[in-house]
Amino acid sequence: MKKYKADIIVTLKNGVRDPQGAAVDMVLKRTGMEDSAGVHTGKFFSLSITGEDEASVKAKLNTICEEVLSNPVLETYKIERFSEV
Repeated sequence: MKKYKADIIVTLKNGVRDPQGAAVDMVLKRTGMEDSAGVHTGKFFSLSITGEDEASVKAKLNTICEEVLSNPVLETYKIERFSEV
């Protein structure tokens, strides 16, 4: 079995309200640091996954992202880094 490391970023889909991002944006404006930063919040995950080969591990990783790490109705995910360790 080979071991892989992956970094995943999960963010809200376009058009989905982001109250946490709006709150940070408001604080930046109120403090005079930035008028409109357009803040978007998300989640970051780093995992180690094992499998026979890269293709099977990527398939498993996509299933994990879709079924465990994100809500596909509201969120999208992006695999930022994927490498064998």
